[in-house]
Amino acid sequence: MTPRQALDDLIREREETYAAVSRLLGRNSAYIQQYIKRGTPARLDQSDIAQLALHFDVPAKLLGGKESSSTPRRSVITVPVIEAKGLEIAQERSRIVDEAWLRRLCNRPAGLAILPIAGEAMQPTLQNGDEVIIQRLRSHDALQDGLYAVRGSSETFVRRIALDPTKNRISVLTDHPAYPSWNGVQRKAINVVGRVIWIGSQVS
Repeated sequence: MTPRQALDDLIREREETYAAVSRLLGRNSAYIQQYIKRGTPARLDQSDIAQLALHFDVPAKLLGGKESSSTPRRSVITVPVIEAKGLEIAQERSRIVDEAWLRRLCNRPAGLAILPIAGEAMQPTLQNGDEVIIQRLRSHDALQDGLYAVRGSSETFVRRIALDPTKNRISVLTDHPAYPSWNGVQRKAINVVGRVIWIGSQVS
């Protein structure tokens, strides 16, 4: 099995995506797909291989790397930051996060992103300037009551989603009474990006 095939199998087994693994490496979203499907680049950088080996918990040799005693024992993951305006990834603001800590939050770290909070619509739960970690939704993931990142026409924001007893309808709620909520809207009308799994707030 080639390193390219091995990586493709790992991504499929873990139900991750090429784009998410690319972002894990701090690369553009098409990087891994081009490597696997087009053979470009011909081989991955050793630093990328080391990061992937740590992430998937496999020997670096399986992915075309060299085993080295200098390989860090503590695994870290690069988590991309989503700009509040739109869904652009702010690569220069990506964060290096301890993988063991992330795996206590979820079982799919490659699907994570950080979203800064802008505005007061979710006060007192979330303050302007807070940050949340979201788990990106896959096509077959079902919604539950809770906090989610939602993409609007020009920005991405956090709202509280409540499932409506009426089939295929949800309520998209703010926590601040001065801001409007949307009740009983069709599920397909709302672009839900991911579920909030962690909140970070500054202590004043």
